[in-house]
Amino acid sequence: MSNISTAIDALLQARLRQLPEVQRESERWHTLGEHLAELDDALADLRAHTTMDAELVTALTLPQLTEIQLAVAQAADSFRVIASRFTRTTVNIGVSGAARMGKSTLLQSISGLDDNQIPTGHGIPVTAVRSRIFHSPSVRRAELEMHSPESFLTAVISPLHAALDLSPAPRTIAEFRDWVYPEALPDTRHRVLLTRLRELQSGLMSYEPLLTGGVKTVPLEEVRPFVAYPTHEEISKAGERVGRAYAAVREARIECAFPHEHVARIGIVDLPGLGEVVADAERRHVAGLRNEVDAVLVVKRSSDTSSFFDETDTAGLGLLDEVRGFVRSTGEFAYLVHNTDPDKLHLAENLRGDLLRNVNGGEPDRFFTVFETDVRDPERVGREVLGPLLKRMAEGLPVMDAEVLAGTRTQASSVRDRTRLQLTDLRRALDQVARRAGVPEEVNEAKAAQLRSTIAGRLRVLVAELATEAHGSVLDQGFGEAVEKAYEDVLGWIQDGFGKGADTWKEEALTCMITEGHAAAFAGPEFSRIRVEISRRFAALDDFFTARLTAAWDRTAAVLAAECGALFQDDDSRQADSASGSASDDATATATPSARSGRDVLAELAELFASSSQPCPGLASAVNSLLDVRLEYRTLLYPRVRPDLAPLNLQVTHPDTGEQMQQVAVPLTAEGAEHLHELFNSLAEQAAFRIQRSLSQEAAVPAVVIHALVEQFEDTLIRSGTSVMEFRRFVRSYRNDLWPAEFKGIDEANSRFARVLRVTQDISKALEEGQR
Repeated sequence: MSNISTAIDALLQARLRQLPEVQRESERWHTLGEHLAELDDALADLRAHTTMDAELVTALTLPQLTEIQLAVAQAADSFRVIASRFTRTTVNIGVSGAARMGKSTLLQSISGLDDNQIPTGHGIPVTAVRSRIFHSPSVRRAELEMHSPESFLTAVISPLHAALDLSPAPRTIAEFRDWVYPEALPDTRHRVLLTRLRELQSGLMSYEPLLTGGVKTVPLEEVRPFVAYPTHEEISKAGERVGRAYAAVREARIECAFPHEHVARIGIVDLPGLGEVVADAERRHVAGLRNEVDAVLVVKRSSDTSSFFDETDTAGLGLLDEVRGFVRSTGEFAYLVHNTDPDKLHLAENLRGDLLRNVNGGEPDRFFTVFETDVRDPERVGREVLGPLLKRMAEGLPVMDAEVLAGTRTQASSVRDRTRLQLTDLRRALDQVARRAGVPEEVNEAKAAQLRSTIAGRLRVLVAELATEAHGSVLDQGFGEAVEKAYEDVLGWIQDGFGKGADTWKEEALTCMITEGHAAAFAGPEFSRIRVEISRRFAALDDFFTARLTAAWDRTAAVLAAECGALFQDDDSRQADSASGSASDDATATATPSARSGRDVLAELAELFASSSQPCPGLASAVNSLLDVRLEYRTLLYPRVRPDLAPLNLQVTHPDTGEQMQQVAVPLTAEGAEHLHELFNSLAEQAAFRIQRSLSQEAAVPAVVIHALVEQFEDTLIRSGTSVMEFRRFVRSYRNDLWPAEFKGIDEANSRFARVLRVTQDISKALEEGQR
């Protein structure tokens, strides 16, 4: 690989390393544009609200916002274009020049193509379509990007109509086919454009089937009619029926093997000829150059009629000067190719002197580098133009890239400052809105205090009721019934031979005693099994505890729903209430759907507290703590009845001496097994009775626990250190749901106002991120 090729590869790699940051810049500006569009919409929404008077509407109108949006979009596009520049895998060289200057011949000498792919002509323009030509050692083909009917009418026919002041332009191919054009026009340029238009109309049949959009691949040997105007001979032979396939082509991409070194990463762009009479010529020329090429070769040939740099050439360089953008040196971007004819050396000397004096101010290559060659000679073109150009580009392109990026950032910085100024104006306007619109904070505080106080009163009544139930003289009948039911179940199990049948139990006892040689082998494990089973059966009281806890949740939820019930309705019910504009306290108190459990209502309330626009974690925690409680026999009462099971052990304590003794001593006979069964029955029934009696004495415990739980909940919800603040937050977040008739309209305005504030914060954040 040559030094030039290595340098170009390094340049392309350096571009890729800068790509991520450029892409981030483009995305930031694109996001900023989205925020500005949302701000425009949010401001319009706020201005339209009924609470905004005329003065506020005027204050919220930012006349420069549309202009700023356009500038931001242009900044985003500028970075996008730089990203496209840095993504390219080739260094692109544009080739341009007026007709008959040798542009097409130079392209042939660089690419190795011939008249079938890059046609040349004598005295008339021949290039009809912009082509991109890339070196490929193995591929040889042309990919044609075709017009659709819509793009053909927009990009080709509409500019011609506009240039001829023929309004309106046809909207369909059928309209274009039937359009009646004037026979002639007095202005010479207009006559030429009208001729072009009539030629496209008369040749429509030849290219209309090609207006398919997409990409068409053709062999290079067949590409000429798709990229060139028909020749004089073709027109003379076919007349108006001459084929004009080029009219259906937007652009051509050609791949072939270049006959030169250093070209592996080179692309050549065939640009429209300077001085050609076409509609919107300057715009099309600029569009062909902007950010798609890294340098441009402008071909100029000396002739009998033009051996000097004329107005057409000057205008062309002016366009190049315009599109070089932030590249400081025109001479690093545009290069002149002096196309010499060995048979007319005196004409070449005249042009050489004119270029030196009038273009470069008397100093060779002062403003523009001039490459002098015979464009018909590929070997000279490679040695005298392509090689020196690529060497200059390998050295100069990194500098140009840095200038383009720095200039774009400087321009974007100006847009950023203008955007900040607009935000400053907007914040002043929003301050006026905040002072004169919305709900005063003292109203929020009053509503929050009222809600907190009312809920506190209702919870205090509930806590008093639960205290009476816990400490009153009347025992909980339900608890007694649950204990009695469990006791009867245990007795039934005992009488059923401890779940095995009496005979089976005695047979197992006798077998074990005879096998092991003593009664303890059976009695020890059986005492343990019976203790566990009696405890398990009394644990059926858990159903009672669950019912009591569920009832406590239901009663607590009803208290809260009496004040916040509108929050638990479905969306249709809320909308109906909002439309009616009124709701009594009684109606609100029953707003919680009857099909929903108190636990579900409390869980939803906790979620509302936690996920409100101004979260209330303390209130959410109070509700969640109430829901996290579990009432169970094993935790509440089992420790109290455990001593009642002590006699159900092989070893017991002597009541008089306090010594340990074994209470089972029976003969290893059937009579002994019978006696053992009677002993176990007696001990188990006594244990069950003792437990039943102990539990009956604890009848108040569930109610006491429930009272303590709800009292703790009430104390945490109402009197925690953050309670006042969080009730205010809660009211700010759900005013419209809690009191729709009072706050719906105002909350809508506040919501729109909050949206504007949020978007302005997003814009400020985006501006800060872009500056870092």
